[in-house]
Amino acid sequence: MANELWTIGRMLQWLVAYFTKHEIENPRLDADLLVAEVLDVNRLYLYTHFERPLEASELARLKTYIQRRIEGYSVAAIVGKKEFMRLPFVVTKDVLIPRPATETLVETVLEHCGETPLRVLDIGTGSGAIILSLLHYRPQWTGIACDISAAALAVARQNAVRLEVSDRVEIIESDLFRSLADQTFDIIVSNPPYIPDGDIEDLAPEVRHEPMTALRGGEDGLAIYRRMIPAMVPHLRKGALCAVEIGAEQGAAVSALVREVNAFSEPAVRQDLQNLDRVVWWKRI
Repeated sequence: MANELWTIGRMLQWLVAYFTKHEIENPRLDADLLVAEVLDVNRLYLYTHFERPLEASELARLKTYIQRRIEGYSVAAIVGKKEFMRLPFVVTKDVLIPRPATETLVETVLEHCGETPLRVLDIGTGSGAIILSLLHYRPQWTGIACDISAAALAVARQNAVRLEVSDRVEIIESDLFRSLADQTFDIIVSNPPYIPDGDIEDLAPEVRHEPMTALRGGEDGLAIYRRMIPAMVPHLRKGALCAVEIGAEQGAAVSALVREVNAFSEPAVRQDLQNLDRVVWWKRI
């Protein structure tokens, strides 16, 4: 590869065919993103500079990226960044890659809460994508992001600085509410581990390269919900909103857990853009 003349156009054509052969789900998109990352340009540049040759150093870097993609790493994991809610986030092997479906959780909170100053808690924050997006779009809000992983919290802190919201968020190590004492909030959000243990082996290769602690939800995928939902009560102000991401078949089960707590309103289930159950939300009464 290094001894041949590879233009952008030729490389994209070859890469799409190569990824298709290896059954990569989105060959065109992944080819565009990897080449654009190597050249430090946007995707539009690629299609207006087909004849631009790639330098040897660029080809070497791209070869490494291609190999990792074939090994099952996602583009986000390879390049170390992912867009979420139209915002750029740093990601590493220590955090779950933010997914478009999770934007449904953020949008649910934004739609049900206004512009007044509110305090948010994000349980299991990972990269910080959820709470940092909320704080970006609601400059009056403040909050706490917690996680049991110190490595994940380091990524969240980096993203908070990059998005210029670090002065409005406290990022702490905590197993659920253990480090929060008697603090209360207007909003509690969470995207907890909800994959049933028996389904882990069936996940896409890209997902299996992500931290298992952010995926494994116990035998039925509901282990964290059983601990978290009743434990929310003393940390919620009256009228506070709770919203959690769920697996596509967990709406009824998570709603039932909410109904077991007398302090909560009737839960509602919201679907994502693929018409799959994705969020359960309710309020403190």
